[in-house]
Amino acid sequence: MSNSQKTNENKQELRIDIISDNICPWCYIGKRRLEKALSQINTSMINISIIWHPFELDPHLPRNGSLVKLDRYKQKFGEEFVKLRLPAMIETGKQEGIHFSFGGKIGSTFDSHRLLYYVKQQENGEKKQNDLINVLFRYYFEQEQDLSDHQVLINAAEQIGLNSNEIKEFLQSDQYKKEVKEEINQNQRDGISGVPNFRINDRIELSGAQEPKEFIQAFRKVGLNI
Repeated sequence: MSNSQKTNENKQELRIDIISDNICPWCYIGKRRLEKALSQINTSMINISIIWHPFELDPHLPRNGSLVKLDRYKQKFGEEFVKLRLPAMIETGKQEGIHFSFGGKIGSTFDSHRLLYYVKQQENGEKKQNDLINVLFRYYFEQEQDLSDHQVLINAAEQIGLNSNEIKEFLQSDQYKKEVKEEINQNQRDGISGVPNFRINDRIELSGAQEPKEFIQAFRKVGLNI
């Protein structure tokens, strides 16, 4: 047995399942805080798997066409939310290196979840999924792009090295619609009503954009020697 095989056998396992929506600002913040937590521990002896799962915060958003984002916020949450909460969110984002901008349009996130599901099936799917979620969050929250727009999704896929023609063909098909819908429904049946939701090694569940210390505490609770 080679030294590299022995090293791999001795590694600890850390699996993080994240239920998220691509238009959820706290999901973006939660991702950054998780990354901070991972940067604060020695990960050289840990096999880390991060897998993203779909959730629709606003399932009634149009799949064809989109709405003015601020108008939808006002309709759903009220004028007071837009006036007070959004500036606070912008300040929270700055602390995590996120430059929130709440202009632009909003539509269904279903196809963006399908695209995330699609890339997960590819070679190095977990890494590609994580790379894609970074692009989607940046597009939506910092560049005011509409994630219901197929061209925006094609551009995002190109950013992580995928073929634009293949992605266009995929988005125009029905592939993975059933699987993504079932996963969304299952998350709801499991009692998930808000995101982000983090499941650590199928043992510890954290709800919301926790601070890094909470993630580190959860890692220790599942038995990681960190």
